[in-house]
Amino acid sequence: MTRVAVRSASHWEEAAVRSLPQDNVPEIPFLWTRGIAAREAMRYLDRNGFDAEPLLSRAELSRSQLMQHPGGVSAVSQHRFLELAAHETKDPLLGLHVVAEMDLRDIGLLYYLTASCATVAEALDHLEQYAATTTEDVRIEISPQKDETLLTFRRGLSLDEPLRQHSEMIAFAFNRALCRLTNRDFAPSRMTFAHARNSGGREVHRILRCPVEFVQATDSWVLPRSVMELRIVSEDPHLLQILEAHADDLLSERRGATGLRGVVENHLVSALPSSQVQAAAVAKQLGISERSLRRHLAEEGASFGEVLDTLRQRLAHRYLEDERVSLQQIAWLLGYSEIGAFNHAFKRWTGTSPGRARKSIACAATTGPSMFPYIGHIQHARLGRANRRSTPKRS
Repeated sequence: MTRVAVRSASHWEEAAVRSLPQDNVPEIPFLWTRGIAAREAMRYLDRNGFDAEPLLSRAELSRSQLMQHPGGVSAVSQHRFLELAAHETKDPLLGLHVVAEMDLRDIGLLYYLTASCATVAEALDHLEQYAATTTEDVRIEISPQKDETLLTFRRGLSLDEPLRQHSEMIAFAFNRALCRLTNRDFAPSRMTFAHARNSGGREVHRILRCPVEFVQATDSWVLPRSVMELRIVSEDPHLLQILEAHADDLLSERRGATGLRGVVENHLVSALPSSQVQAAAVAKQLGISERSLRRHLAEEGASFGEVLDTLRQRLAHRYLEDERVSLQQIAWLLGYSEIGAFNHAFKRWTGTSPGRARKSIACAATTGPSMFPYIGHIQHARLGRANRRSTPKRS
């Protein structure tokens, strides 16, 4: 029998859509996510003849934002879009239907990491360790029990409205991935969800193929102990080593990009050469309003102008280390319309001109190689995040 615990929750389900666009949402701390769930939902809408553009707009997202790689959006905007899409399509199980059709490889790094592990236990350890490479919104905890293993999903967001679609998407994607990676047909012993559901409970049970309880303290999944030792059929130790090094770099990058300031810097690095560095343009790319962007930065003790100015100063010194990059090109890479503006800014930062600074750098470089080799004009700008890390690990 299906075990579905549901409290009276019809008003909660209505609130999921009614409260999404309200002004109180931006008060929630900014949390970053790669937007994989929103992207797959958008593709699902496209395939099924629904116009995703109005929903993206209401959620303060854009198609180009979700399709860019690597990218990142506001977790709040992603949740808004998923719930709005479910409401618009009149499909309360939209998240489950999206996952049923998606290519699991589109999950990206986390999928390939787990697919390269030796056992389910090792795969889950990697999922717990590297989840932050994909989102700040979910933290995974693994707790071995006597005859089973408990996976608990802690949310970084505490919203008034439920996060129904996203939670169920993660659960079903997990089920599908486990079966595919082990080439076994099985399901968790049971699952719990924090959100309520006043309809579709039996269908959720049928799709997830295990007992489900709603309105619980957390989202959690329970696996039999025997499942943990199952072999991953695509095990590849060499690839795993390479992917771990890459994931470690991404984690280091995410830790360095603390809060909204780091996310803004990441977007500015790729936007500088096109001069699309206005606060309004960056806020749109992040899926929040300009007012929210400025407020959240202020809460972190920064302003948009300060973040932009500091980033330009740091990049200027790096570009000056390679004499093959002209001062005119550096001005362009930093988003200045003319070299005079760059010269003025550089003198304000350092008290000297870019030309004199370059000569000083050249003299210092005779004692050793540059720490920041030139990667190519556009590549260097777009790979600025990598430049903020130390030398990458070698496999």
